[in-house]
Amino acid sequence: MTEPKNKIVKGRDWSFIVYPESAPKNWRTILDETFLRWIESPLHDRDVNADGEIKKAHWHILISYEGPVGLSAVQKISDKLNSPLPQKIGSAKGLVRYMIHLDNPEKFPYDKSDIVGHNGADVQSYFEMTVTSKIDLMKDIIKYIYDNKIDNYADFLMHCISYSDDWFNIAINHNTLAINKMIDSVWQKNHRENYDKR
Repeated sequence: MTEPKNKIVKGRDWSFIVYPESAPKNWRTILDETFLRWIESPLHDRDVNADGEIKKAHWHILISYEGPVGLSAVQKISDKLNSPLPQKIGSAKGLVRYMIHLDNPEKFPYDKSDIVGHNGADVQSYFEMTVTSKIDLMKDIIKYIYDNKIDNYADFLMHCISYSDDWFNIAINHNTLAINKMIDSVWQKNHRENYDKR
């Protein structure tokens, strides 16, 4: 069954593109003055068309409303920025991840630290780990502790700080008991081997 052509599409999360060459110089101020939460991607200046030609530089914008709004409400804002027609977003998390091509390894990877949240938008919340990713990280952590004979929690935390925010998050907020038990086990194993050598 097809939807009627005149059906009004509403949504909380919308996206549009801003081009540096056509946007007013104060485009960020224009968006900030809406007092809506919005997220700005890194400048996409290394995206490539199918024929290998570099695409026109642009920013991806995610704008979030408190409740569902129609296209015309969003277009009033995007028109002020000389942006193409806004699109309703099915997954805000998916768009924010796309801003750095996180799930698109065939595309140029942009830096997560260059994503900017405005008006209280919490960028980090869009990258919270899933249960599956936490399990995968725990496997990597356990293997690292075992392979490198890490027998001190402080040393392990210092490694996490320099290696990965996700590892540090797991080490202090999730599975701390399991990590401590693993480190204790490695310490006992190392000391047993030293004792046996005597």
